[in-house]
Amino acid sequence: MNWMFYLKTTETCNLNCKHCFTNGTNGPKVYWNHLKLISWIKNFAEYRKDSLQTDTLHCEFHGGEPFLVPLFQMQNVWENCKDLFPNMTWGATTNLVYKMDDDMIPFIRQCLNNRIATSWDPKIRFDNHKQSDLWLKNVKTLVDEGIDVKLFISVTKDTIAIEPIELLRWVKSLGIKELSLERLTGNGNANLHPKIFPTNLEQDDWFLKMHHQSEEHGCKEWFENEFLQSIYDKFDTGFLKGGTFCRDCEEKLFTINATGTISGCPNSAPEFQFGTLDDDIKTLINSPIRIENIACERSRDPRCYSCDVFEYCGGDCHQLSWQDDVCGAPKSLMRFLKNNQKTKVWILKNGNIN
Repeated sequence: MNWMFYLKTTETCNLNCKHCFTNGTNGPKVYWNHLKLISWIKNFAEYRKDSLQTDTLHCEFHGGEPFLVPLFQMQNVWENCKDLFPNMTWGATTNLVYKMDDDMIPFIRQCLNNRIATSWDPKIRFDNHKQSDLWLKNVKTLVDEGIDVKLFISVTKDTIAIEPIELLRWVKSLGIKELSLERLTGNGNANLHPKIFPTNLEQDDWFLKMHHQSEEHGCKEWFENEFLQSIYDKFDTGFLKGGTFCRDCEEKLFTINATGTISGCPNSAPEFQFGTLDDDIKTLINSPIRIENIACERSRDPRCYSCDVFEYCGGDCHQLSWQDDVCGAPKSLMRFLKNNQKTKVWILKNGNIN
C-alpha cells in the first residue's frame, strides 16, 4: 500500500486565502502534540509490520502554516520516525510568507530530501505587495540554494484568466522544478467565496489550451507539470494507476489534524473526522465513518459509465461538483488525447496517411 500522511502542525495560518479549506487566520489556534503523533506513527508501523517491505509512506508537514511551530518539533518527528518504513519520504507545504530562520534550509536538506512545496494564486492569497514580495524573495533564496521547489496553483477564475503559456513562462522564470494545478472543492473559506470558482466548462477549455500551448512551446522541458502528466499517464496505464482519478485516496490517506483528530482527504479534514490519536490502529482503519468515506469515493455518478472517456478518467475526484451535466474533469483534453491515440494506432497499422 502507498500510504500518505498529512501531519498538520496547526489549524491556523498567517494568511487568509479565500479558497483555503482550513479557514486561514480564522482556523482554531491549535498546535499539535508532536510527541503523541510520534507514538501514533510508531503504532501504525507496528500494525503494518508484516507489510513494511512492500508498503511506502510519504509524510507531509502541513497546516494551516506548518512552520508556525518550532522547527525542532518537526525535526523531532522526522528523527523518531524516519526509519520506521524502509520506503519512506518526507515533505512540507508552506506559504513562505515569513522570515526564514537560519535553520530552515539545513532542515529542508536533511529531513525533506532537498525539496519543499509552496503555493501561489493570483489575487486571493496575498493581502499586499509586501507579502507577495516576501514570497518571491524566499522562493528565490531556496532556488539559489539548490532547493527543489514545487509550486501549487489553484485553478480559480483569476487563474484561468491568465493565458496558459504566460503562466507557464512565469513559473519557469522562478526556477520551479514541479507545478501542480489544484481544482477547488467546496470546503472552508471557499464556501464563503463562490465567485472565485470557474465553471467546469471554463476550466475544461483552459486545460485543453494549456496542453496545446505546452506542446507548441516545448514546455515539458521546463519543469514537470504534474496535472497534465497525470492525464497523459492515463493513456499508458488506465485510470487505476494513481492520482485522484483512481478513486482510492480515502483508502491510503490519513490527515492527522493538530487537534489530534484523524481524517482522510485534507480538504475536508476540518469538517469530517473518523478517529483520534488515542484510537488503536485497527479500530481506526475499520471506523464506520472511514468505510463510508471510501464507499462514497468508490461510487460513481451514473452518467460516468456512459462517458466516452470513462476508461481513462474513471470518474475523477468525488468532491468536485457537477454543474448540470458537466463534471469537473478535463474531458476535452482527454477526448483530444483519445482521438490522437486512435490516429497513431491507425498509422502504425496502415502506414502514413500520405
